[in-house]
Amino acid sequence: MKKMTDNQNREKFLKNLYNKLETEPSECQSHPYVPINNLSNETFADKTKDELLEICYEKVKELNIEMTEVTENDLEEKLKDIIISFGSGPMILPTDKRFDSIRPFLEKEYKEQISYWKEGAEYRKSNINAAEQANIGIAFSEYLLAESGSIVVETRSGQGRTLHFLPTHYISIIPKSQIVPRSTQAINDYAKRIERGEKLGSAIHIISGPSNSGDIEMQLVIGLHGPLKVHYLVISDK
Repeated sequence: MKKMTDNQNREKFLKNLYNKLETEPSECQSHPYVPINNLSNETFADKTKDELLEICYEKVKELNIEMTEVTENDLEEKLKDIIISFGSGPMILPTDKRFDSIRPFLEKEYKEQISYWKEGAEYRKSNINAAEQANIGIAFSEYLLAESGSIVVETRSGQGRTLHFLPTHYISIIPKSQIVPRSTQAINDYAKRIERGEKLGSAIHIISGPSNSGDIEMQLVIGLHGPLKVHYLVISDK
């Protein structure tokens, strides 16, 4: 009965509106959406990976993010430098095969300090506690968006979202091949992966540097409810 009354009120309201505007109702199909431009696909689409990286370098300065490009051979040494600059201490890493090549180095240098995200719902509380106590969180990103300086990460069994948000410091490792102009290209790539039947994470997050707020007496506060510092480590892969 309530639904019927709501529909009647809606129709009455719309009829009055049409009369005021001196128009008639029409179906959406009669007015298909036609974009006035194709900027979402064209912006920076002609840029090389090196050019996109330069654009990103300029953007991350505004976001209080440090970014370094390294070769695969120099990755371990640079990662060690960043960890030292962040004060070392407890770390949390995802259960991720992409760490296989640098896991021996990390465990040799920091074995007693490393916790891994454990797969399984029964570990939810202990995983969150480990992320909360961690001074440093390290994870690979799926994409780096040049236009906004944002990274894209997934929530999946081997890494929950708190791994990216709760540690005091955060290091994102990004293969250079995964730099894209903007979110449009990342979304298009996800669509193709879905069409191929690939399994994606349960959630996709776009993160733009350390958390901050400028709404407290117009003063910028960095690290208000997330990592205090963020470092992007871009690997010059093939």
